[in-house]
Amino acid sequence: MAHYCLHGEVLRPRSRSDLRCYTLPAKSGSYEALLVILTAAAHEIPAFSDVYKSALDWLISKLVGFIKDKLSGQGDVNELVEVIKLQAEKNSELNTILANGLIKSNERHADLSERLLDTLPSLIAAAQSGMRKAVAPVGSSCSTMTQFHDLPEPVSVSEPEAMAIRSQEELVVGKPGPFIVNRIHSLSLDTGACTIEIEGFEGLVNGKVDDIGLKQPGNPYSRALDAHSPLRVRGRPVFKQDQLHKLFITESE
Repeated sequence: MAHYCLHGEVLRPRSRSDLRCYTLPAKSGSYEALLVILTAAAHEIPAFSDVYKSALDWLISKLVGFIKDKLSGQGDVNELVEVIKLQAEKNSELNTILANGLIKSNERHADLSERLLDTLPSLIAAAQSGMRKAVAPVGSSCSTMTQFHDLPEPVSVSEPEAMAIRSQEELVVGKPGPFIVNRIHSLSLDTGACTIEIEGFEGLVNGKVDDIGLKQPGNPYSRALDAHSPLRVRGRPVFKQDQLHKLFITESE
């Protein structure tokens, strides 16, 4: 990602970048790790000086966030372009990085959209395998993964997004919203896995209750299961070929 930002090109398979990535081992019981990107000749790449660090971190985080969204069936290239352009208008350091990478010195900011449209598909394809490995813990040993947590807008990967990224099938993560569960057919108090009927959708749907209230005695989900009664919830859907594939429930209403 840093190579793409600084040079404006996607590395081909088996190609080597002049950048090197170093990380400290994670602490026991934690996945958190400090990642450092360096080059053998820092003086040859001015963007590695301290003055450009914040701008480079911001640009990399925006591209990582876009790739995460795109691999989970979201992501709008035009929106990404506008966000970068607006930031570049008020940040001279970002302008310098863009002028040496994504926008060459003899090009114009107006060409940023065309350049991203040309190169982002290759960048997404190159990042897919690494992203699948990176989100492996989400849903098994943690509920979310956060990158760039020290930035104003960190990149967070939720369980629905991680499932879509890991899948070999094309899954699309929808926006959070309200749903009516007509009936809960099965429910695990340990994992939150459930089988439900949802108003507006045919047949039984797999779900998962991520509400911490599920662990409480007499919670709304257990009561609805026992009484075969409907329940209003908020959740995030995952679609497969326009059909509801799974609903991640975050709270009852």
